[in-house]
Amino acid sequence: MKRLFLVVLGLILIQFAQAQQQTADIGLWGGLGTYSGDMTYVKTSSSLGPAAGIFLRYNFNPRYSIRGTVMLERMKAEGEYESSAWAFSKTVTDVSAMFEFNFFKYIIGSSKHSITTYLIGGLGVSMYPYQFDADSLNAVGAYVDPAADDKNVAALNIPFGFGVKFNIGERWSVGLESQFRKYFDDRMDNLDDPKAFVDPTTNVLTEYRSTLHNNDWTYHLGVHVCYRFYQGGKKCPAYDNIN
Repeated sequence: MKRLFLVVLGLILIQFAQAQQQTADIGLWGGLGTYSGDMTYVKTSSSLGPAAGIFLRYNFNPRYSIRGTVMLERMKAEGEYESSAWAFSKTVTDVSAMFEFNFFKYIIGSSKHSITTYLIGGLGVSMYPYQFDADSLNAVGAYVDPAADDKNVAALNIPFGFGVKFNIGERWSVGLESQFRKYFDDRMDNLDDPKAFVDPTTNVLTEYRSTLHNNDWTYHLGVHVCYRFYQGGKKCPAYDNIN
């Protein structure tokens, strides 16, 4: 009976400790971003733009979390398209929801689980202007859609990445993170399916663009500072020992 009581008590303590693991954080993210797409040559040194954002993260336990992020980015590039000079610069607003997986148990404020590497991935939407310039497109030999015009774009994307984070206090942490975004739209660089063409004999348009198959990507490297504003209730005395 005594052994059964100890087993039951241990299970209760474990369940209580796990309930404390449901926590919530708020964080600030800042770094640099660059682009890859239809441009055939991009000058890296002059094609880096600042990025900053804020995120809320809900932690189901020390391994699994979900975060919502809003980022404001200056996306730009200088280089070439088909050996002709091409450049663009625009402000991008990105909203995303991402799942976060920690390779090791991680608890802000814990001395035992104070550092981890992690993976992130999810779904996002980026809002930015498409700046249509028929003269510039003709000058570089890109396809010019006669029905195109300036437009505010809301482009779906798949964000994913990896990072490392560690504690710097009872409620604070910092991290280094790399993010990648695959876009389901081809207008980030103001080159919208530039290799499309109209057959002069048949007047038939041949397109290479599709929602799934285009080559616009963005890359970001940054740091974040995070504050745990919800601790999940009072700490269990056996918390660090059990977890």
